[in-house]
Amino acid sequence: MKKFVLRPGSQARLTDVGDKRDAQSVNTETFVELQRFLSEEAVLLDNLEYEEWFAFLTRDITYRISTRLIRDREDGAQNFEIVDEDYEHLKLRVAQLANPKLTRAENPASLYRRFISNVRAFHGDDRDTFLVHTYLLVYKNRISNTQVALYSAERRDVLKREASRLKIKKRHVFLDQSVLVDGTLSTIL
Repeated sequence: MKKFVLRPGSQARLTDVGDKRDAQSVNTETFVELQRFLSEEAVLLDNLEYEEWFAFLTRDITYRISTRLIRDREDGAQNFEIVDEDYEHLKLRVAQLANPKLTRAENPASLYRRFISNVRAFHGDDRDTFLVHTYLLVYKNRISNTQVALYSAERRDVLKREASRLKIKKRHVFLDQSVLVDGTLSTIL
């Protein structure tokens, strides 16, 4: 079991998208900055401001989503990647989601609410790179449907400061479900 110490300046052992071991946690000021960034990102996505959200990405982004499958307890969870996108793929997806004429999956648009919690932040390979682990809960409701979709996940991000702005360099989302409630995943997590 991984142990995370949340005091600023403390050490923690972890394996993550940045493959950083013995990571140094960030100070309080940086932690608040990272938390604000994640909150701003969630608001943009909840408000369907996809093009504005796209500006939060680096040009070399990797964006992955995995589901977890557990067959036998002693075998543990197996992760299956269901989304593996880069900058160009995300650009196409954002263009599609931003234009109601290009998508049936989000026309009419769904109602979203994202909850980000359990934020843990560490320094990356240099002073402008941060490893951020969060828990994510996304509520999704289609106006034309009485069913609600909930996505629960652990999110592992690498955030990079570029020209004094934070951006997402890597994101790996580990869904806590093996079956997608609404059959597809048009939602940006």
